[in-house]
Amino acid sequence: MGLVLAAAGCGAVGPAAGGIDAPAGDGTTEFAPYFYTWGWGSTAYAFGSLAEMKSRGGPSAVTLAFVTSAGGCHATGDVEGHRADLQAYLATGGHVKAGFGGATGTYLENACGSAAELAGELVRFVDATGITDLDFDLEQHGVSSNPAVNLLRATALKRLQDMRPVRIAFTLPIAPGGLLPESLDILQAAVTAGVTISLVNGMTMDYGNGTDLATTPSRSVDNLTVQLRSLMPGLGRDQAYRMAGATAMIGKNDDDETFTLDDARTLIGYARQNRLGLVAFWAIQRDQPCSPANDLALCSRVNAATFEFTAIFAGVNAAPR
Repeated sequence: MGLVLAAAGCGAVGPAAGGIDAPAGDGTTEFAPYFYTWGWGSTAYAFGSLAEMKSRGGPSAVTLAFVTSAGGCHATGDVEGHRADLQAYLATGGHVKAGFGGATGTYLENACGSAAELAGELVRFVDATGITDLDFDLEQHGVSSNPAVNLLRATALKRLQDMRPVRIAFTLPIAPGGLLPESLDILQAAVTAGVTISLVNGMTMDYGNGTDLATTPSRSVDNLTVQLRSLMPGLGRDQAYRMAGATAMIGKNDDDETFTLDDARTLIGYARQNRLGLVAFWAIQRDQPCSPANDLALCSRVNAATFEFTAIFAGVNAAPR
């Protein structure tokens, strides 16, 4: 997602094999930007921990990025190693989602030898961290989506949900026309296996030079909802939008496009109007000012102050003007 490169529906509609989680009863949209797991303790950012981020005006929910294989069927230990910070953040009313996958590294599903082994490691992670909101960021194309790995992952996630009360979401690359075929294959495998899906989150970023980032993200999500309704017959229009998410890359993208503060306002207005299930961005550590020459991992190249994009995204549940 970006440099390394989160929907909830209403009720059990769709094929009998799979299902969808109900969204928040009050109809709010979750805002959970990505938090670098390698950012813990770093002085390169405006904060070095979740608790410090929150105390300085940061968001009330984050998606930790990323959990991958530490070698074989064993999850990386960054999250488990910072349980005290997790607990401190949760004590302030924070919510934590764990993001598995990303643009680099070896996915657990590619390292585990069977669905049973993968399910066992996911159960261990959930029990060790207490995190039950899991997102699978799958963007390594043929590595992360092929018949064998899609079946293994889907079978494991179904086993996991049979053993623990976890929410499962998918974050996937998106084009103006919606999800790519490889991503639809991931979702179809999950639905067929009986996985209950809470969110399908489109990466509304890195479209390529010449893209209008004020209008293209909303067109992408509109088409995503059409795909979800095709994948899950019986899913209503409003339910599809509640199941959809949009994740932007704030500021300079990896191409020559820039997602501006005005673009953020446009996206959040769209999310508010359509009651999306989730909005997020890559990444909370980048929501700070720095020199234009700095690495994109450090800043957006747009910010004049810390948390400018956060303030805009956090308004997603404000009353319409």
